[in-house]
Amino acid sequence: MEVITIVEGNVPISKAEEFETAYASLKQETLSPGLIRSYLLRNSNNPEIYRIETVWESREALEKMRRSTQTPKAIELFQKIKATPHLEIYDIVLSLP
Repeated sequence: MEVITIVEGNVPISKAEEFETAYASLKQETLSPGLIRSYLLRNSNNPEIYRIETVWESREALEKMRRSTQTPKAIELFQKIKATPHLEIYDIVLSLP
């Protein structure tokens, strides 16, 4: 069963470009096995709230990544700009197209 991780935090406007550039640079790195897709989202009503949503092929793939690193990349990105991220994990129950 696929799962989604959601890592959310406040990114000051003054750090937004740095944060977005750091996320974009992840394309140059080898992605963790089992990572299907990742999105960087910015809240339309409050542009200081950013969210990274990542779809994993299974809970096992997610746990394997978490065991292989001290700090997951999404959390690390927020910490680099001194933001405190909040993590949630959801099981995908159903999906449409």
